[in-house]
Amino acid sequence: MEQPTLSMAANIRWTKSGVVWADYMLTGIDYGYRPDVDKRTARTLHTMLVRALPGESLLMGIAASLSAEAVVSRMTEGVDLDAHPDWATECEATLDSIELYRPGQRIYWLSIPLTTPKVVDQVKAAAHSAWTTLSDYIGLPRTVIDDDEIRARVRQANRIMADIPGVFDAQPATPAQMVWLWRHAMTRGLHIDADLPDAAVTPGAKSGAALSACRIDEGAQSDREKASGWRGKVPTFSRVLKVDQPYEFVDPPASYQVLLALADTPAGGVYFPGSEFFTLADDFGDIDVDFAVRLKVTTGADVMRANKRALENLKEQYEQREGELAGGQGVLDLAAAALTEYTSLLETNRDEVEVAWTALFAVGADSEERALADAKALVKAFEQQEYKVVAPVGYQEDLWWAMLPGVPTSKIVREFAQITTSTHFAAYMPFIRNDLGDGSGPLLALNITTSRIGVVHHDVAGKSLRDQSGSFAVTGELGSGKSVTMKVIAGQVVDCGGQVIGIDQSDLGEYANWARAVTEAVVVDLVEPEYSMDPLRIFEAGVAAEMAQSVLLTLLRIQPSSDLGIALAKALEPEYRAEHPYQGLGELTEHLLFGACPIAHAQDLGEAMNVYARRTYAAALFGKDLPPLPITAPGIIFRTHKVDLPTQLQTEKQHLYENLPLEKRFGHAVYTLIAKLARGQCFADPDQMALFLVDEAHHLLSADDGIDIVEDFVLQGRKSSAAVGLGDQDCAFGTPKLRGLIKTRIAHRHTDDTLAKRAIEWLGLDPDDHGLVKQYMEQTAPVTGKDKYVEPHRRGEGYMRDGSGNVGRIKTLLPATESRRSAVSTTPKDNKLVKA
Repeated sequence: MEQPTLSMAANIRWTKSGVVWADYMLTGIDYGYRPDVDKRTARTLHTMLVRALPGESLLMGIAASLSAEAVVSRMTEGVDLDAHPDWATECEATLDSIELYRPGQRIYWLSIPLTTPKVVDQVKAAAHSAWTTLSDYIGLPRTVIDDDEIRARVRQANRIMADIPGVFDAQPATPAQMVWLWRHAMTRGLHIDADLPDAAVTPGAKSGAALSACRIDEGAQSDREKASGWRGKVPTFSRVLKVDQPYEFVDPPASYQVLLALADTPAGGVYFPGSEFFTLADDFGDIDVDFAVRLKVTTGADVMRANKRALENLKEQYEQREGELAGGQGVLDLAAAALTEYTSLLETNRDEVEVAWTALFAVGADSEERALADAKALVKAFEQQEYKVVAPVGYQEDLWWAMLPGVPTSKIVREFAQITTSTHFAAYMPFIRNDLGDGSGPLLALNITTSRIGVVHHDVAGKSLRDQSGSFAVTGELGSGKSVTMKVIAGQVVDCGGQVIGIDQSDLGEYANWARAVTEAVVVDLVEPEYSMDPLRIFEAGVAAEMAQSVLLTLLRIQPSSDLGIALAKALEPEYRAEHPYQGLGELTEHLLFGACPIAHAQDLGEAMNVYARRTYAAALFGKDLPPLPITAPGIIFRTHKVDLPTQLQTEKQHLYENLPLEKRFGHAVYTLIAKLARGQCFADPDQMALFLVDEAHHLLSADDGIDIVEDFVLQGRKSSAAVGLGDQDCAFGTPKLRGLIKTRIAHRHTDDTLAKRAIEWLGLDPDDHGLVKQYMEQTAPVTGKDKYVEPHRRGEGYMRDGSGNVGRIKTLLPATESRRSAVSTTPKDNKLVKA
């Protein structure tokens, strides 16, 4: 059989059979770990899709390679690489590192034959096909498709597209994409797919000659020609199809393919959810499986008329068998019952249609042995789910053509047809996806929800441009990869030109060391400070006064309306400060005590402030000789490991809170100050992305002020290109409102049952799902051996809920460049294993 397409224009193809086809690219419905209510909605949308299809159609799910160049192109989108050389270096290194994982994607395609109702148009289509065939035979140039014909067919196709549910985002395929699909079919299993061309449409028609010729060899007979004697002449019965291109100057390797058809479904029926057998195509790690479905949709009214005739025939057969053995009518009884039930389904819903469908699957490899082995694995996987797929001998070529647009439905395809209603067919869910993350931006992780590895882009800066919050939260026990994930994201923000302000609670100073390694960072040790955190010395007068007043009210335990609160407000007013110049809180304390301050209760206020001003641990706030913090540095890390903080109980119980030691009062107040400094700087310049990074977030979120500031980051940060990144070993940080506001959530391993169930519920999944909880606790970056090590290839595993509510499994990727990779790693290494 010859390649059937004669010409292509817009998303229309003219074929040698005289039938005109329209091609579309579809987007799968987000599925994965979605709740059952969303899955039922997805089934309804599939039902609507099938009912919108007129007559025959072809649905395809193409397993395509995702090149390293395509991944890196998404990483560089919107970033000036000349201005950010560190990011350019990281992207260049990613070109090599990402190829090790061979990521892929599933591309969904819909092709529909367009009807030609007018006799004159049918004659014109047949004449065009015949003339083109004759022209090719005698060597004449092909005729060009008339512009009016193109426009008429495009309008006809658009009417069909208008009925397709919008969630599938049907986009007209271009001639370049049609050529890509043809080349993919010829090289299936060789992993040499070019990137799918973009949607740019060139005017005019494109000849079918762009679909290069290939040789199709049923049973790979050409491989036997070299055999000596009779062995080279005897046909084989191999269930393989060899596809090569010996006519090309650059001869690509041959693709050995096995085509399989679904022969039977479970005898007891299927249960939804759980019936989505097309997802089995993604359950093979290194085997790419394409699938296609040939559909024929018949209206319910037509089917019911046919069923009525069938029932009359059954009645006649009953009458003819009167007097025979009673057991002889068993088959007729079963047929009558099934037909009556089917008719009842169609009568119940006037919109219901009959669907005759044939599901086809294809695997490919660079050798016959590998292709047959892959096909055997596919058959076994389907058998385990009680589905039967077969590779019919002698019909491999017919099935290969059946998986391509423009080819009429063949006899062998009709023989494997299953007949059901659109509602029942929709339970198989051909067009679903498990994508995670954003369409572009820095590469955060691999998507390991299925065995078909995908990529997860996480664009903190880009979310602001889309009026979304770039804030995120990460949870996980010690050694699970929580802090590594946070540092990977923060490093990407810095390398793309953003600023990171963070809190480092660790004794080893892991965030401080990381920041120094990736940028010109400023590290502020609150107990042994080199810089002043005094807001009066960092910000302009109005903002500085507001911050200073807030922190002092908390630190001194005074009410804004009290005598001391009123005195503090007057002393911090920009007008008063202009008349009585002082350079910071230390000088303000001296002014209140010794400067003949005219403000009532100034002496009492000064004495209260001096209680802390004399303390060495408060030098970062009251010290006069320290240089002010350079607040615009690309990385600022506040080290708080030596700061005494109140316990959770002490912050919750009023009497304990009122009797806190001075050190803990200061620690509590300074955390609030850090948050206010971060908010003031992160919100200052909407043209620069800024991230406030807070690990062990419960320390900050133990007070109402901290919660309010973090909520402000989530709610208002997108307007100022600001985001907050929270990390904690327990995801029950802050308030339920705050946890709900943060849409992007990542959960690394928890081996504690209570914390694991809490994290699963936080992701939006069912904490009572025993299988899911077990998988999360035991099969997420699992520790092995008595020394509790995590094997390198399992590090970084976790679950992610992205900003759109999709949930799936991920594996966080370390940076591709050695310097960045060393910076984010905080775990001791040996040659083989990484300690958890």
